[in-house]
Amino acid sequence: MFTKPKILRQASIRPRLILACLAVSLLVSAIYVTVSYRLAADVNIESERRAMSQIVSLITNIPLSDKQRSPLPDREVLSQIVNTDVASFIHVASTQNSISSAFRIDSSVSKQLLDITASRNDDDDAIIMLDDRCFIWLRMSLGEYTITYLKETTLLDVTLHLVAKRLLITSVIVFWIAVWLALTLSSIIAKRAEEVNDKLEKLATHDSLTGLPNRLYLTEILRSIVEKKEDNNQQGCLFGVDLDKFKEVNDSFGHSTGDKLLIALSQRILTVVQPPNELMRFGGDEFIIWAPDLTISQGKVLAQELKNICDTTIPINGLEINTGASVGFAHFPTHTSSPETLLSCADSAMYKAKKQRSGWEVYDEHIVLSNERDVMLKAGLNEALANNELVLHFQPKVDMRTGEIVSVEGLCRWQHPSLGLLMPYAFIDLIEHSGKVQDFGRYIVKQAIYCAASWQKEGIRIPIAINLSPYNLLDPGLIAFIEQTLAQAQLSAHFIHIELTENETSLNINYIQEALEKIRRLGIKISIDDFGTGMSSLAYLDTLKADTIKIDRTFISDLESNKGHRAIVSAAVDLAKSFECNVVAEGVETKQHADLLLSMGCYIAQGYYYAKPMPEKDMKQLIETGNLPDALA
Repeated sequence: MFTKPKILRQASIRPRLILACLAVSLLVSAIYVTVSYRLAADVNIESERRAMSQIVSLITNIPLSDKQRSPLPDREVLSQIVNTDVASFIHVASTQNSISSAFRIDSSVSKQLLDITASRNDDDDAIIMLDDRCFIWLRMSLGEYTITYLKETTLLDVTLHLVAKRLLITSVIVFWIAVWLALTLSSIIAKRAEEVNDKLEKLATHDSLTGLPNRLYLTEILRSIVEKKEDNNQQGCLFGVDLDKFKEVNDSFGHSTGDKLLIALSQRILTVVQPPNELMRFGGDEFIIWAPDLTISQGKVLAQELKNICDTTIPINGLEINTGASVGFAHFPTHTSSPETLLSCADSAMYKAKKQRSGWEVYDEHIVLSNERDVMLKAGLNEALANNELVLHFQPKVDMRTGEIVSVEGLCRWQHPSLGLLMPYAFIDLIEHSGKVQDFGRYIVKQAIYCAASWQKEGIRIPIAINLSPYNLLDPGLIAFIEQTLAQAQLSAHFIHIELTENETSLNINYIQEALEKIRRLGIKISIDDFGTGMSSLAYLDTLKADTIKIDRTFISDLESNKGHRAIVSAAVDLAKSFECNVVAEGVETKQHADLLLSMGCYIAQGYYYAKPMPEKDMKQLIETGNLPDALA
C-alpha cells in the first residue's frame, strides 16, 4: 500500500512551549515566595528592633539621683524595665568601665553574643543565630556609653512559619494559575504555529499556479521508494508529460493565456489520474505522474489515456487551443531499480515520443544513445544558425502536361561539421522545443528570398516555396521582417510561396487568419500543405483562402489500388476548383501515379518520380537542362 510521503519538518513546538511556560511559572512562584518571605521577615525584625529601641530610650531617660555616680541605671533598675519573659541581654560599656545585665541568658552565651556583636557594624544583619536560637541585636550610642541590647525571639519564627504556610498555599494557587495560562497560551501558539507550518509546507511542496504537488514533493516520493526498496512487491510507473507547443502559446498569446492553459489541462489530467496515483507539475509545461502498483501493461493504458486527454481542444479567451502532449514512462523496478534514475528513464521515453510524434512511449534502453546525440545537436543550434550550417535543398514541382518546372520547394538540411548532412527529422523537433522557432523561421525566409533574388539575376524566374509553422506567423515582427528582406534583396514577393501544414494551422485558424491576409497583401502566395490529413479541411480552406492545396502523399502512394484514396484525391481536385485553387500532388513516385492524377484533373506534381531534393547547384542545373524523366519528353 502506497503512503503519501510526509515532508520532513521539525518536531512540534508545543512540548517546548509547555516546558518553557512551566519553567517560567516555577520561577515566578519561587520569586514570589522568596520576596514575600523576606518581606515578612524584614517587617517582623524591624518591629522587634523598634520595640527594643524604645526600651533603650526608656533606660536612657530615667532620672538619676545625685548620689549615683553612674550616668545609667544599675542592674536592678534594668531588670525591672526589661521584659524578663524572654531571654534578654543588655551590655553598657564606656571608656572607663562596663555594666552587663543578663536576663535568662547564661554568661557563656552572653559572652558569645557580645563577641559577635562587637565584630559587627550597625548596618549588618540584625539576626544572630546561635545554638539553634535566634537573637535580635541593637546597638545605640549615648555620649561616652555604648548600649548593646540582645533579645531572643520566638515571635519571628512563629510569624515566619505562619507566613510560610500561607505562602505555600498561595504559591500553589499561583503556580496552577500560571500552569493553566501556560497550557492555554502554548496551545494557542502551537496551533497557530502548526497552521503556519502547514501553509509553509504547502507552499514548499505544491505549485502556486495549479495547486499540484511540485518537484520537491516528487523528491519525497523518490525518497519513500528508497526507504521501501527492500520490499520485493513494490512497483510503479513514473510518467513524464510534456506539452508539444506550449512555448509558442506563451510567446503568441501571452503568459496569462499559457497559465490558464496549464490550469485547465491539469484539471483534465486529474480526471484520469485517480488516487493513489499522484499528478505533479515538474516545471514549465512538464507534468510528472507517479502511479504505484502499476504494471507495464497498465502503464501503457494510462499513457494512451493521458495522450488522448491532452489532445483535446481547450477554449481560452475565445481561442481554441490544443498543443497536444508527448508522454513517456518507465517502470520501477523493471527498467531501473534506482529511484534516482527512474525520472531520467521516463524523461528519455517522453523525449522519444516527442521526437517521433508517436504520442507516448515506454522506456527503451536504446533511447539513451539517441538522446545523447539530440543533446549534442541541441547544443549546436546557435552555432548552426550563426555559421549558416542550415541550408536549403530544393525539389521541383512539375506541370505533368508539359514537363515544365513551375516552382520549387526549399527543404531545410543541416550540414553538420562532424555528422554530415542531416535530414529534417533529426533536428526540426529540437528547434521547435528549443525556443528558436521564430529565429529559425526568419532564417529560412531570408535564405529563400536571397536565393530567389540570386536566381532572378541569373535569369531563373521560378518561385521558391518554404514551410513555415503557424507559430512563425504568430511572430509579431515576421511580416515586417519579410517586407524588409524583400526590399533589401530587391525581389518581388511573387517569387516566394509559403506552405502551411493543415494539422498545425487549424490549431489557431482564426488567430492566424489576419497574419496570412497581411502576407497575402505583400504578394506572397499561400499553400496548404498535407491537405486532407486534418479534421477541418473545408472550414480551413474557406477561412484561409489559400492559393494552392497540396494533396498529402499518403493518398498518392497507393493510388492505383486504393479506391478510397482515389475518391479523396478526386474530391480534393473538385474542391480546389470550387475555391479557385491550384492543386499539387505530393509523393508522386511512378508514371502510373502521374497518369492517374492527370486523368483526375490534377496537373502539378512533386515527388521522386521527377527529382529528389537536391542542393542549389544541382537544382539550377536541372532547371537549365530540363533533364526530367523520359516519359515527359
